[in-house]
Amino acid sequence: MKCPFCGKDDTRVIDSRPADENTSIRRRRVCDSCGKRFTTYEKVETIPLIVIKKGDVREPYDRAKIEAGVFRACHKRPVSAE
Repeated sequence: MKCPFCGKDDTRVIDSRPADENTSIRRRRVCDSCGKRFTTYEKVETIPLIVIKKGDVREPYDRAKIEAGVFRACHKRPVSAE
């Protein structure tokens, strides 16, 4: 992590804890060069899933479509809904 004060890359974490209802991590850092402290917040970046259909048509992944297809496939078979 680059220090926002001096721009050097030699920083270290001195404290970590969950933040924003456990959706991110708050890290307290210190720069080994200038000695100043700063805080960073880290979040998981989600990448949306894309399904490639016939004819190279792309659309976002939809779990409900998969569930509906499996349900239709098992409709007249001796398979319980559970």
